[in-house]
Amino acid sequence: MDIVVGVTADGVFYIRRSDMERIAKRMGLSADELAARIGARPEQAGRGVRYIIEWSWIFDKLLDLERRIARLEGAPQERGANIEQFVAALDAAIKSTAGPTGYSSLRAVRDLVVSRLELSDAQFVELFTKTVLQSRGKYILLEGGDYKVHINGKSYGYIKIVQGYKGSNTSTS
Repeated sequence: MDIVVGVTADGVFYIRRSDMERIAKRMGLSADELAARIGARPEQAGRGVRYIIEWSWIFDKLLDLERRIARLEGAPQERGANIEQFVAALDAAIKSTAGPTGYSSLRAVRDLVVSRLELSDAQFVELFTKTVLQSRGKYILLEGGDYKVHINGKSYGYIKIVQGYKGSNTSTS
């Protein structure tokens, strides 16, 4: 059986759900887990479902691979991330994992951001909390989910970027 990877009229890569399930099964994952790891999002296509893989994700992975190789070869590399890098990675992860309602699972977002910026879970939570509190109005958080971040006494598991948000992402001190 061949795996079909196609390109939409807009130049976006996609893979059929059945192919994603076959690949995921070989890796010991579910199709949704694999999709979250590669930054793919489900989309209705006729009677079936396909997973859209954004170009930006492919380039991010190539740049990540380049950074890892440079580090292995002994090139100096900063560990962690500043708030601007974190916000950029967070926004990209939310956009690439958003479902039909625009919400993303914090687990999927965390996995992408932690992988991209080489953060610990504790660093992610600290930067995430700081970002959400500084960027009031930019994000909508929902309670629930299987991975939660606790902010101001509530446990959030989903996040969405507010459409048309015009405020400042961070405070510049």
